[in-house]
Amino acid sequence: MRRCRRIAAVAAVVAAWAAPAAAWHGRGHHVATGLSAAAAEALPAFFRAGAATVAHCSLDPDLFTRPIAPPVLHQGEAPQHYFDLELVAGLKLPPSRYEFLALCASKGLSGAKVGLLPYAVTEWTQRLTVALAEHRADPDNPHVRLKCLVYAGILSHYAQDLCQPLHLTIHWDGRAKADGTSPRTGIHTKVDALLGKLKVDAKAVLADAKPAAAADLFPAVLAEIRKGHALVQTVYRLADDLPALADPLKPGSPAEDFAAERLRACVRFTASLYVTAWKDSADVKLPSWYERDDGSPKAGAPTSRAKGADR
Repeated sequence: MRRCRRIAAVAAVVAAWAAPAAAWHGRGHHVATGLSAAAAEALPAFFRAGAATVAHCSLDPDLFTRPIAPPVLHQGEAPQHYFDLELVAGLKLPPSRYEFLALCASKGLSGAKVGLLPYAVTEWTQRLTVALAEHRADPDNPHVRLKCLVYAGILSHYAQDLCQPLHLTIHWDGRAKADGTSPRTGIHTKVDALLGKLKVDAKAVLADAKPAAAADLFPAVLAEIRKGHALVQTVYRLADDLPALADPLKPGSPAEDFAAERLRACVRFTASLYVTAWKDSADVKLPSWYERDDGSPKAGAPTSRAKGADR
């Protein structure tokens, strides 16, 4: 019965996007995120019940980029959606964003050019970890529950961008030119559109998800990047089979098979990050000065930051 309710809830999320959409960041993100929240059975019931909210928030990171976002926000946000693996081939990547930026600088690379996607995924997973630790400490707090859903939605966007092979390569929109620039062939947009064109069997996707918590988060993120990057050549072999933006996926085509496999990867990886955050949240010890009840500091509790909290 519980599983039937879970399928019904996520089916409602899928049905909410029944019309065709133009990109991965539309119906694709929305449906993949709703399925991911439903697949994360290890998490508390409120999380799966909030799948529609998580799915809604999954689109927010694209609102932080152009042409919608103000310039400064766009400049800070855009590099979080890609990672050109070829530019750092052979380098040992540190788990910290700022250590990575220092490494890039030491090699004459721009961190913004390489991209910051693995750090966005790692950091948002850990933000969700802290929010879930708050939930463990105060499970009836509606503000904490809502925060968990919002963080999970934002995390899902980056996790699913990581599962799009053309977000992981210098060949992101056609084979890169000798000077490293993109020919802008339009293949990237065609691939982005694939998930939104799939006819989704939610029950089958959930049965195949099998999320698992990572023993070590950052290496798991890098491993998923390598899996996705290994599919770049597959994408280019499919180029002639990719439908135009206005056209549907041909049933039984290689492009449909590829899109279905990438949807399963999105759901498995995103749900695994949720499960990882839940597991790791058990080890987070919240300081006494940070206790909350209705979302505000308790009366008489210190409101200034603890010494050394962020400096």
